[in-house]
Parts: sequence; structure tokens; C-alpha cells
Amino acid sequence: MATAKPLPEALAAASFTIGEARLHGLSPWRAKAADIHVPSRGIRVPAGREQPLLARARPYTRLGTADTVSFDSAADIHRFKLPGDPVNAGSAPSARLLHLTRNGSAAPRRKGVVGHRSELAPTEIVILQGVPVTSIPRTLLDLAGTGTLSRDDIVVIVDDLICEHSRARYPRAARIPLRELLRYAEQKRPVAGLPLLRSALQLVRVGADSPPETRLRLLFGRSALPAFEANYVLMDSLGTPLWVDLACPEYRLAVEYDGAHHLTPAQQQLDALRRERTADAGWRQLVINKVDVRNGEDWVLTRVRLALRAQGWTG
Repeated sequence: MATAKPLPEALAAASFTIGEARLHGLSPWRAKAADIHVPSRGIRVPAGREQPLLARARPYTRLGTADTVSFDSAADIHRFKLPGDPVNAGSAPSARLLHLTRNGSAAPRRKGVVGHRSELAPTEIVILQGVPVTSIPRTLLDLAGTGTLSRDDIVVIVDDLICEHSRARYPRAARIPLRELLRYAEQKRPVAGLPLLRSALQLVRVGADSPPETRLRLLFGRSALPAFEANYVLMDSLGTPLWVDLACPEYRLAVEYDGAHHLTPAQQQLDALRRERTADAGWRQLVINKVDVRNGEDWVLTRVRLALRAQGWTG
């Protein structure tokens, strides 16, 4: 049995179209060899080749139609903190299919693709590594219109997108300014998902470093507790800033969410120092972790209420 010749370098790294194969001199026979996978008509993938979603999606947008990567696929590319993943950073099961939106005509129909039809304004499409993808605001709107995300889910996503702070060890810059999202939602004509998106944007806050922090803040906000502030800067006894995940200044209670990285010996030493600095500043610290969250909202709220009462709250 004859051995297939190696693929040209330009085709060996990622998915390609049949048209691109012809341009590089690949014969129809070679394009059907065992070392090439056929995920959909007109698309070829070097077998066993791991590639990012953008590279996998690129040839689907080069088939002669105005298709844009959208919905769950765009959310994956924009690194949205979607629910359903153990670390809240993965994608819904449907994201294993490629979501494409065709502008103003029939939705794409092909194997491995979830097709959508919509009117996309030029400003709602961004080009990433040569691939058209719905913008962050448009992707948020599309997901809000699916009915699969709650308002809290959307707040979690946006909190992460707009997070920025100057913490000494872990500074962050916003991936999109909140004002840009607000302006988009205000100017957009009524479509499915817009009321939910607008409602969620009223609840977002700059500074939340993780989905659990956002969900705790939202839980506190609807539970008749005193006001809590995200990413609060507390000055310790030496006048050095100490950032608190969620703080109730009125009753001097600092609530920290400790994820899995807090289990390392080095982080535990830092956490012990944080507790000392918080206490020296005259504040009480309450640590919530994933075990508390797994025990349910009532458990978490009971712990917070007890800590507040120890600080003088009478609620």
C-alpha cells in the first residue's frame, strides 16, 4: 500500500478548506487519505491534530458565505465564565458543536454546525486571527436570548469581563469597559434577550475576581443583609492596603472566598497573615469555601448572619 505524501506545511497545522487544498496542489485523492479527517463537506482536518477553536472555525468562515462564529462558540473564544464547568471557565455541552450566524439569510446547515440567522451590524463583528466572531456585547445578547442562562449567570460573566484592579500581586485589566456594554444595551433595538441583559448589567460590579465571589455578592444583596462592597480596600494597622473580596464596612466584617489554590502551604501562610492584618485593623474575617457553597445558600447565609451579629448587627 502506497504511503501518502506529507501534507504541505501550510495545511499540516490546522483545518483547511478544499479550495485551500487545491491552491497548495493537493490532489482529490490525497485530500481523502486516512490521515485527513472530514468533519463537514468542504472541510478537512489533519488527523489527530489538536487546535484551538479559532483555528478549527476558520475554514467554515471561508466557504463563500458571510458566516460569523457566534453564541457558545464565540463565548468560548471570548473566554466567558459559563456555568456548568467545574471551574466555571468551560463551555456548555452544545459548544462542542460550532455555532455560526449567517447575516440576513437562511441559517447555515451542515454537519457539526449549529446554524443561526440574524442581522449583525458591522460593529457587532470582530476579526480575531482572521476569523469573524461576534463581539463581546453581541455574544452576551445572543446568550441572554437563548433562555439557558439566568440573570445571575450573566452577571458572573460580565463581572469577569469588566474586572480591573491594582492589587499588588494580581493586578487585572478589564477586557471591556462597563460603559461600553451599557451603551450597547441602551442603543440596541428590542430583540430577544435584551431585557435580561439590561437587567443583569444593573447588578454588575467592578472588582470581582471569581464567579463564586460574584454569586456570594448577589446572594447577600437579595437576602436582607447589610450592604456589602466588592473588592473593598481595608487599611491595616500599618497603613498598608488590604483588599477584601466582600466587605460590610458598617459592621467591619470581611468575607473572603477561598478557592482550591488556598490549600497550598505557601498560600496558607499568606492567608494566616491576612487574618492577623484584618484582626489588627479591628475587623472580623469570615472565610467561605466550596464546601460551604456545596452545603447550600441557607448554610452560607447562616454563617454570615452569625458573623454579623457578633459584630453588633441585630437583624
